[in-house]
Amino acid sequence: MVLKNGSIHCCSADGHFMAEPVLELSNVTVRRGMGVVLRNFSLTVNAGECVVLYGENGVGKSTVIETAARLLPLEEGAVKHNGRLVYDAEGRSVNPVNPFGLTLQANCLVPSQTIQQQLDNVVAVCGKSCDFNSVLEQYNIGNRRNDKIAHLSGGQQRKVAVICGLIPGMVSHESRLILLDEPDSGLDDASVEVLIEQIHQLRNLGHGIVIASHDKRMRECATSLHNLSVVSQQEPKHSKSWEVSATEKSYPLLRTKIGWNLNLTTLVSVQRNWLAALLVMGCLLSIADPLGLSENKMILMGFTLAPAFTMGLVGDPVFKILMEQRSVDWWRAQSNTIPNSYLESIISGIIFTAIAMQIFIQSTDYRVILIGGFVTLITSFIVRFLQMSTVRLPRNNAVFIRLLTPVLILPWGLVVDYCASL
Repeated sequence: MVLKNGSIHCCSADGHFMAEPVLELSNVTVRRGMGVVLRNFSLTVNAGECVVLYGENGVGKSTVIETAARLLPLEEGAVKHNGRLVYDAEGRSVNPVNPFGLTLQANCLVPSQTIQQQLDNVVAVCGKSCDFNSVLEQYNIGNRRNDKIAHLSGGQQRKVAVICGLIPGMVSHESRLILLDEPDSGLDDASVEVLIEQIHQLRNLGHGIVIASHDKRMRECATSLHNLSVVSQQEPKHSKSWEVSATEKSYPLLRTKIGWNLNLTTLVSVQRNWLAALLVMGCLLSIADPLGLSENKMILMGFTLAPAFTMGLVGDPVFKILMEQRSVDWWRAQSNTIPNSYLESIISGIIFTAIAMQIFIQSTDYRVILIGGFVTLITSFIVRFLQMSTVRLPRNNAVFIRLLTPVLILPWGLVVDYCASL
């Protein structure tokens, strides 16, 4: 049903509106670059519906998906999941009550993780425990579940991304939102057939699904077809409902644990943060003899805390990992917090402050060592905040927001002065 101003309301195949909307876009206006892609656009998707977006490139299909996933800034309007506001044009952003399925055009995978680890993380976000071996077998990648994502072909990686997008629906009896952007891209014919059947089953279970696709085969999943201006209803194929076999499970400190595991498997903090700290210590030793500065405690304390400060300025190493394949966007869509390196940051700060203290001061003060750990943690947190503030921008690397980091020198200097007085 098409209303004024491009508003589209989708209903079930028999023409009756269902009671529970899983997605509501209310008069949203979205700009990408210099052009407005969506203007005063509304969309309602109810439980048990599958809406397939089609049309030429550039009409706004992906923009609808990413807007529904809270990934694009709004100039006007609001987005609701399951009747609750999740973000709007006024800047309010609230975590969705329920996790939702999301597959973007980018795979949003972490190349250093195995298939099993990737699926486990998604299931953990859903607060469930489930064995997906049978699903992997259906997509003919069951024998690769312990292989790293980086070692898979492009098509196999796409299969993993699609499964991740379906998981929130696969593990829940309650209505969930599932957003799929070109899920069939790169899949072989057999996998597309598997995907279509699973979408039928998940829709019959009561989940609301939105798909953007150029593949006409995906249209047979739809209860509604539209090109963002005209909508038509159709009777989808009859299919049995998906059988949920998941169990409830609690995952305390999930994002911290995921960040720790990513650090442990990739040693990215050693490659980035530790290396920077070692270079700073080496440079300081090459230009000054600590013994010759023994009476200038302020300078020696600055040398001692410089490695910890440097590691923080390099930033959160996990954030760098998540920027690959837009994995950070998958996490941002689900929650306002993403996996982090906070635990690793404070430990690294303590270690390097202790080492620097032995080199430059030849003594041990546990108060200074602990302060060094917090210097790394707080500095890393601030740099991460600056990075997150630009991640929505189309050219986030071109924004010179990192030029603000020299402002941190002043508080670091105050900390050095305080530690020198201890």
